[in-house]
Amino acid sequence: MSFCNHSHAENVQIVTIDSPLSHILKTKTEDIQIDELTLAQEILDKLFLALKPYLPAAGLAAPQIGISKSIFIFSFDRNPNNLEGVINPSFIPIGDTKIEGWEGCFSVMLSNGMWKLAKIPRYEKIQVKYLNIKGEKVEKFLEGFAAKVFQHEYDHLQGIENIDREDAIVLDFTTQEEMLSFMQEVKKEDSVHYKKPN
Repeated sequence: MSFCNHSHAENVQIVTIDSPLSHILKTKTEDIQIDELTLAQEILDKLFLALKPYLPAAGLAAPQIGISKSIFIFSFDRNPNNLEGVINPSFIPIGDTKIEGWEGCFSVMLSNGMWKLAKIPRYEKIQVKYLNIKGEKVEKFLEGFAAKVFQHEYDHLQGIENIDREDAIVLDFTTQEEMLSFMQEVKKEDSVHYKKPN
């Protein structure tokens, strides 16, 4: 996945649940049209710029930078080199098996004084379909961490924040440091489930 190299990089802010733009996080996104691939590339570049200060990271969706379009970037192993652009995604579960795991979200974690993580049951294996930046149809099977991240980012496109899901167990922290320390343990646990998509 190639992203433009902005030497005069604009500063792209992540929208948080306590920001004036938070309504965008609760709004279902619009699909990218096939004649909007230039716009899609611009959004992908902005997503990467917004995520850059927090790398290595799992992903970021367009609503999280204030753009209500069906597009996100994600990585199956938090490695920036494996970040992939996903346009107009859909998925179907393969089997009924779900795995519960803690999830951080930048729109929550970067909010002021609302440090929360959510434990969500996600399908262990999914079949995904989406367009890449060239407008080509992509079909893949994801499992483990890749499936979890894809479903997390897909939720963002539906206007769903992980802490607001009915099946979420939400853990509150008194300080950001305490939350980030907990997240380090979560990342170790996640790393066992890094599986390259096929």
